[in-house]
Amino acid sequence: MDKGNNTLTDGEKLRYWLDFSVCRGNFNNVVSRLVSACMVSPTTFNNWRYGKCRIPAAAKRDMNKVAVEVSGKEIFTVVQPEAYSEGVSGVASGETI
Repeated sequence: MDKGNNTLTDGEKLRYWLDFSVCRGNFNNVVSRLVSACMVSPTTFNNWRYGKCRIPAAAKRDMNKVAVEVSGKEIFTVVQPEAYSEGVSGVASGETI
């Protein structure tokens, strides 16, 4: 069953990366590194892995750092907030036209 990467949930992306990018001999060490990088318990990590709860953006960022060190590719695409373009104020002036 081949799903496009955009249709996978975050838990599925994490499981897919663990299954196909991490060798079995190094699996437990990588999971331990991910748990310590995210500063969560193994139970919370397993809840993320099996889709029981949402993975926060900060944890995705931390997991991506470990993933790049281990396999050379990121697990998640973390979207950066849009920045204001030059000359555009982020604060309303309060005046209506």
